[in-house]
Amino acid sequence: MGLECKACGAPLANQATTCPACGAEVPKKTKLLPLAAFMLIVILVIQAYMNKPDPEPEAVEPAPATETQ
Repeated sequence: MGLECKACGAPLANQATTCPACGAEVPKKTKLLPLAAFMLIVILVIQAYMNKPDPEPEAVEPAPATETQ
């Protein structure tokens, strides 16, 4: 015990999926680990993209002048 129904306030068992008093569904607890892992990956990808150095422009040599006769 220790949980309460958000709809009617009745006490709920830890494994309850619905309230025995009013029949309201008990929301499932969100698992924090998958969410935290996803956010860490997103942060690392953004950081890698922001720290990527800009490519240096290649030196363009002028074409040799051709003589026209």
